[in-house]
Amino acid sequence: MSKVLRGDRNQCQGCKRFFNSTAAFDKHRTGEHGKDRRCMTEQEMTGKGMFLHEDGFWRGSRMTNQVWGEANE
Repeated sequence: MSKVLRGDRNQCQGCKRFFNSTAAFDKHRTGEHGKDRRCMTEQEMTGKGMFLHEDGFWRGSRMTNQVWGEANE
């Protein structure tokens, strides 16, 4: 299944993973610029609360039931 990049969705040119937003992309990068900057491993990303959605795009965090309910009020 090919992924369509539109809106804020993007693909990292380092690790080739897909992200649902620039914020999620930025969250998966770690280290100091110009020194040891790199992409996080999947284990590191999930440890930071990120998750791989069924559509194949990484997201920065899950919406809690409370937030989800407030968003739909």
